[in-house]
Amino acid sequence: MLKVTGGLAASGILGTASAHPSPGGGSENHSEGLRLFSEQAVNGTLEVVTQENYVYAATGSGMAVVDGRNPRRPELVATLDANEPAGGILDVKVDGDLASLASNGGPGVTLVDINDPADPQEVAFHNAGHSVHNNFLADGYAYLTINESDEAPFSEARTDIVDVSDPMSPEKVGEFRLSDHFPDFAAAGVNPCHDIYVQDDLLYQVFWDAGVVIADVSDPANPTLVSQFGDAPGADTPLPDSTRSERYLTLPGNAHYVQPSPDGQHVYVGAETFPGGFVENPDNDDYGGIRVFDVSDYEMPEQVARIEPPEIDVFRTSHNFDVTNNRLHASWYNGGVTVHDITDPSEPTELGHYAAEGSSFWTAVRSRGFTVAGDIGGGVVFLHADRGRGEPPAFDGSERPNEPGMEGQ
Repeated sequence: MLKVTGGLAASGILGTASAHPSPGGGSENHSEGLRLFSEQAVNGTLEVVTQENYVYAATGSGMAVVDGRNPRRPELVATLDANEPAGGILDVKVDGDLASLASNGGPGVTLVDINDPADPQEVAFHNAGHSVHNNFLADGYAYLTINESDEAPFSEARTDIVDVSDPMSPEKVGEFRLSDHFPDFAAAGVNPCHDIYVQDDLLYQVFWDAGVVIADVSDPANPTLVSQFGDAPGADTPLPDSTRSERYLTLPGNAHYVQPSPDGQHVYVGAETFPGGFVENPDNDDYGGIRVFDVSDYEMPEQVARIEPPEIDVFRTSHNFDVTNNRLHASWYNGGVTVHDITDPSEPTELGHYAAEGSSFWTAVRSRGFTVAGDIGGGVVFLHADRGRGEPPAFDGSERPNEPGMEGQ
């Protein structure tokens, strides 16, 4: 990982770095409406996703599989180290019998056959020619975040679309490039394609300060613009190196993760911020939350709510989350994991919060009545609203990044 200097010398995206104590000396234990039900140590845990009874975790070097059929006793049943040139695997996605591992430190994605979750088999590596921070699998296609640079950082930010219907012969078939539609955003130097989500032939992309861009990918070879919203003031204006770093690390902006509601009527957008000691102004303590947009009219998207970070004195910016019909499961690094009732998206109501000293959470997803969360570096926890205990997991995890990491070109 490269340090962020005044000029964002390395064109890339926030990643992970080493552990760092949170303000006040560490996380505090907090369990209100959400308790530790069970746990499974998984060395190197980062992104976590679920499918049916299994949990899949990115581990930096590859992935691990946890059998959750008995949530009282989850079991690590497989680990896989991806072959070169893969590296720095922060993100895993699954769809049917296929998993894809995005290489933040390598030039593409590793495709894995998970027909037998306990015996995953690497089948191919798609070389995208550039590191891939995040990816998504849907309906025989892999969608990859690509952030090549020309004259300005992130000037060639885009989503590559790869046909993986034959996983042994992946082939790029299309792309959606920010500069083709919003050249001023692309030239501003603060708008990488950070994460993506695909649902009902719509590609949801977060371009940091440029906000959300939705594209129609019903024809993957020819994606078309549907809507753009949620950009920060000045996101289309280049800044000098001396001020660009602070702009990149703090609000407003920082659209980091996106997911629509199952009916597609609302879009949830998380902002990841690094205030305080990472910028010139040490009094900047404005942590990123999750904004809720009504997109029932793509011509006039409207923000209808904002979910604030947990009220706990630690590093607590929004990271990744999961949206169901009426629940939002979210991770907040040292701030823990929350569950909100979003039956009325304009009035989210917190139902539960779990935080534990020594734990920092990368993601939270729903699974059969549980919230499953990835404790960075340590493992997977199953959280429940009523059953369990209000204490930290037994395994050792890592805390939040001590500095923003940047992927190299």
